[in-house]
This record gives sequence, structure tokens and C-alpha cells, in this order.
Amino acid sequence: MDAKIKFLYTKEKSLSKNDEIKKLKERIEALEFIKDLQQDIIVDFEKITGEELSKKYLPEALANEIARKKKKLTK
Repeated sequence: MDAKIKFLYTKEKSLSKNDEIKKLKERIEALEFIKDLQQDIIVDFEKITGEELSKKYLPEALANEIARKKKKLTK
């Protein structure tokens, strides 16, 4: 009987881990969408103003992503 309970507990724990992984993947996708939207807004803002403020105020990695996105949109 103990083996059966242990098996069911392990199976339930495994399912909850899979559910947790699924929720985390969905959250990552949502955050990536938000990041892309924010970068698009920054690119549009820089086009309108003519100033590249992202290079001045954002971390280098983000500024580089925005620069790549800007190049991609101008092609």
C-alpha cells in the first residue's frame, strides 16, 4: 500500500511541476511580447524625435537590440 501512495504522490508532484513549467513558459512569452512592444514604441519615438536616447539612457544590451530592430524596420 505504501508503494501505491508513494507512486500517486510522485505522479501528482510531477504533474504539478509540469503545470508550473507551462505557466512559466506562458509568462515568459507574455514578457517577451511586452518587451518587443516597448522596443517598438522606443524605435517609433526615436524616429519621430530624431534623437537616439536609448543609447544614452538604456543598458548597452537593450540599446543594441533597439538598434537592430531599427535597422530591420528601415530595410
